[in-house]
Amino acid sequence: MSNEWIPPSQQRKLRVDCAGLGIPAGRYVLPQPTEYLELGDGTAEGCDRIQAHFRGEAPLSELTEHEVAFLRQFFGEQVEEQRQRRQTYFRTRVPRRYVNATPDDTAIAWARAVAIDPAATRSLLVVGPTGTGKTHYGYSVLRALADVGSNSNWTALTAADLYAQLRPRAGRDSEAEYEKITGVDVLFIDDLGAAKLTEWTEEVTYRLINHRYEQCKPGIFTSNVPPAQLRDALGERITSRLTEMCERVALKGDDRRKGMAA
Repeated sequence: MSNEWIPPSQQRKLRVDCAGLGIPAGRYVLPQPTEYLELGDGTAEGCDRIQAHFRGEAPLSELTEHEVAFLRQFFGEQVEEQRQRRQTYFRTRVPRRYVNATPDDTAIAWARAVAIDPAATRSLLVVGPTGTGKTHYGYSVLRALADVGSNSNWTALTAADLYAQLRPRAGRDSEAEYEKITGVDVLFIDDLGAAKLTEWTEEVTYRLINHRYEQCKPGIFTSNVPPAQLRDALGERITSRLTEMCERVALKGDDRRKGMAA
């Protein structure tokens, strides 16, 4: 067993099986051998197996239940700290109306999948008539990301705001704005298909969706356009990619806003 201290620069090269441990992907401070040995059942052989796991030489299946439990507890404390930071991040960025959005089981399961392996997680396409709660649902998914401790940064925009932000104008670098939007871990675009389809809006939307598609970056997209009419509203190329890259969440019911107005 080696008690040699591992510098942070080298720690970053070591591996943690986040999926196997059920923790969000990210960088974690690794335990020192003495931290495991201080436990009642900690052994030198166990330290060696844990260090071999971090070096990618031993899968979790070669560790004992006690060693895996130690890792889950050790990293779980860091996940809890991260979860509290992400909840603050959510509360400071979400519109006031949606700050109490509550995720359902589907949203929580999706958030957990993104936290552990975002590249392997399909995006969400939330569809339904006007007023059925699509925007609320989208923000509830972002809330779920915070609640599971995901370190993913996100940006939320309506389609109208997206086009306004990227429309060329004097003194503004629209390409830099585009790169800033595409660079986020999770992108939430609300009301796709609500704006009139023009050659420019189609090209902007295609570039954005295609980038997420090619880079396997998860997103949340909402639309009140019936699925059968998406091609007319968004164009063939965009609809084809959305169909392949997204899981569909269908919301039904009456327009809630009419009830509130009454």
